[in-house]
Order: sequence, then C-alpha cells, then structure tokens
Amino acid sequence: MKKIPDEIIKCLNDNQRFLILLHQKPDGDAIGSAVALGKGLKQLNKTVDYYIDLPLEDKLVFFNEIQAFNQPLQESYDVIVYLDCSTSSFAFSPAEMPAAKIKLVIDHHKSNAFYGDLNFVEITGATAEIVFRILRALTVEFDEEMADAIFTGITTDTGSFQYSNVTVDTHLIASELYAIKTNYAPLSKRLHTHKNINQMKMTGAAIHSLEILDSMPIALMILDHETILKFGGTINITDDVANLGQNTIGVAITALLKEVDQGEYRVSLRAKFPYDIHEIALKYGGGGHERAAGFNFNGDINELKRDLMDVYENQNGEN
Repeated sequence: MKKIPDEIIKCLNDNQRFLILLHQKPDGDAIGSAVALGKGLKQLNKTVDYYIDLPLEDKLVFFNEIQAFNQPLQESYDVIVYLDCSTSSFAFSPAEMPAAKIKLVIDHHKSNAFYGDLNFVEITGATAEIVFRILRALTVEFDEEMADAIFTGITTDTGSFQYSNVTVDTHLIASELYAIKTNYAPLSKRLHTHKNINQMKMTGAAIHSLEILDSMPIALMILDHETILKFGGTINITDDVANLGQNTIGVAITALLKEVDQGEYRVSLRAKFPYDIHEIALKYGGGGHERAAGFNFNGDINELKRDLMDVYENQNGEN
C-alpha cells in the first residue's frame, strides 16, 4: 500500500473543525467512508459535521453515526472534506456554502477533477480503502461500527469483490477488518440481498424494460417517471439494478436510465473488461470509472444509444 501523503495527515491533524460532504444520492462507499472518517476525527477530539443527501437506502440506515447527519451547520470550517465525489458539481452541498480555509478531496475515481486545495485521489476499489489507510496513519483505534463502515464501502463498490477494481490491497484491508470484528456475513447479506417490497418491484420493472441494442452486446434499461413514483421514488432504485444488464449472458455494456423528472434522466453505465465507458459520462458532464460511470441526461435517448454502440464498435476494433 502507498504511504498517505504527509500533507493530508498534517491537514487532518492540524485543523479542528470539519464538514464532510458526499456526492448526490450517496451509496455504500460514500456513507461508509463518511461514517468511518467522521468517527475517526471525533476520536481525535475534532468537531465534525455532515451535510448528506437524505433519505438513505434502507440497507444503509443502521449506523448510529447517521443520527449526527445534517445537524445545524457552522458559518465556517477549517476543512471541508469532499469524499467519493469526482467533481464539485456532483457534490451534495448546502445552498449557502460555509466558508473554509481548506477544501480537501479524498476520492478513487479516475475522472476526478482535482477541484480541492488538497487532493488525494488514488484509483482503488473504494474510497473506503483510502479512508481506512488514512485512519491507520492517524493511529485511530477502530470500533466495530467503523469496521462495518469500511466493509460497507469496500463490499458495495466492488460488488462483493466481483469487480475488476479489486486489488491485493482490497483484500489486505478486508483481512485487517476481520481482526476488529470476526463476522460480516449478516452485514453482507443486508447490503447485497435484502430489499423491501417496492425495491423488489422496481428491480422487476427494470428487468422487464431490458432491451439489447441492434444485436450488439449492449443492454439498455429504462425506468420511466411513472414507474419510479409507483414504487416509492428513486430511493427504491438499489445500486445493484444498474448491474442487472451485466448479468445477462453475452452483454458487455449496460445503461440504466432513471427518469427522475419528466424528460430528466440519471444514467448509470457499466462495462466489462476491456471496454471503457467513462468518456461517455464525461461528455455529458458526469464521471466515474472506466467500467462504472454516471451522469445526468435530458437529450435524445437515440443519441445516447448511438454513443454506446460507437464505444463498442470503436473499442472492439482495438481489442
């Protein structure tokens, strides 16, 4: 594992008041990273506030630290920490942003825009891996909730260790977590298999919408606005829905379109090695990884289909 840069440790040690921000509709990696870092800083007698896009998915509402989310904010902070967020525009931020001496970005996305005063961006399986290493460097003592938080970040962002972003370091950190707590099976089942009834029906609707583009190994799923409202809103679109197309034999690239308002979509892209879809996300102002990316979209869906097919045709010729 690489050494945590001295300036990152100095920033966290030398300052007192911290505000933690995440990306919109935070996932397991964002929430796990926030809980672990926030509790770790508090252990060092720091003041920590959170400003988080709520409500959370049911499966993530088990951390005691969530009770500290979205309390009244201070007018200014020493450090605003952006976790697991590749661009400032994708951050869930207060309408009136508090002043801060330092903006610190901690992230693992290839598309990160390096928008902080300090940026620690490393391509890892999850931002939670970086947070774990930072807390170790700060000599913070992990409790079981912090271990659960890091495990949540890692296992959700690696698809329970199925994705190509898994490295030796991912497994080494996971092994260290087992020295803190011996059984993660109930948590893993909660994160990867448990759904409420509306989430089950939303998943079924996504599967029902699945189409294959022009006999290419490209799957497209669309959850329209009416369907999303019928099954309880976007909060019931679980992270794994975006991966359903990838579970189809022969599919290499998947797009899930969620119509969050009439004609307004949030798009989640997935790809199998060796295809790289993050350039499509960048084209539309989003970001992410080579094989998992997202963006907001309000254009012609046929144009997006063409982009997906172009990626396959162009990169298929390269491989």
